[in-house]
Amino acid sequence: MSLAPSLDRYAWLPALRLGGINRPRDVLVRAGGKGLNAARAATSLGVPTRAVALVGGATGEVMRAHTDGLDVSWVDSGVETRECQCLLDEGTGTLTQVYEPVRAVPAALWPGVRAAVVEHVERLGPGDAVALSGRVPPGLPVTALAEIVDVAAARGVPVLVDSDGPALAAALARRPDLVKVNEHEAAAVTGAPAQGWASAEALRALGARAAVVTAGPGGARYLGPDGRRAVTHPPLDGALPVGSGDAFLAGLAAAHLADGGADVLAGLRLAAAAARANARHLPAGDFTRAEVEAELPALSDGSGP
Repeated sequence: MSLAPSLDRYAWLPALRLGGINRPRDVLVRAGGKGLNAARAATSLGVPTRAVALVGGATGEVMRAHTDGLDVSWVDSGVETRECQCLLDEGTGTLTQVYEPVRAVPAALWPGVRAAVVEHVERLGPGDAVALSGRVPPGLPVTALAEIVDVAAARGVPVLVDSDGPALAAALARRPDLVKVNEHEAAAVTGAPAQGWASAEALRALGARAAVVTAGPGGARYLGPDGRRAVTHPPLDGALPVGSGDAFLAGLAAAHLADGGADVLAGLRLAAAAARANARHLPAGDFTRAEVEAELPALSDGSGP
């Protein structure tokens, strides 16, 4: 589910000149934002996906035409969807990102959005999974993600949540199967220190059955009913991390669908390898399974105190 998607514009520039005219070497436009980036990454991992996305206005119409084969059910917000820009200076390898804010939508929209999501969830079974990715736009209830967690739980379908702020806090209270956030998002919702195991412990105390806290090049920590696991890996030179958190979520989902979450460390390794493969180049989510597998030897078991 993607309640705050964006129309993503990527531009490859020989050199980015602030205050001057810039003529990109190449430009790519596509439907994006966290939820759709995660769906694209899951597709790259060979996982069939179906997304529900809330879009509107002329930007929304462009997004519908630039899904690159993703299976998306669109819900009209009646509000212009935001745009995000990623500008790569190829001379220096520096990436500049300009993200428009998530726009408010009418409160009356929620029953229709919820019905669209529920329709898809009710077709699923225990062998499937639901990923709730991204923010909840102002105007929709802060309990939006929590309500979908309840619907999926009633169907016996595992739920993975990647969000932040009050919507994440509300979802945690409904005991989702797994919450995946970065250490800053975890600290903001829990008040626990951003480093170490404290934030994962606090996420579980707030309701998550299992929690994964990512730290970019610092790796990731998992804490669940079956104990703690972690992966570490060396930083990538020239990393382009747009969508790497979404690729990590896709890797967790792919691993869970493959073995029901039985091998936690293998799932963390696949997720971290997908994030690394994603950070090798733009745009977000464009990698192959072979590229992911090539990253696995760089990963180490970082479990410990």
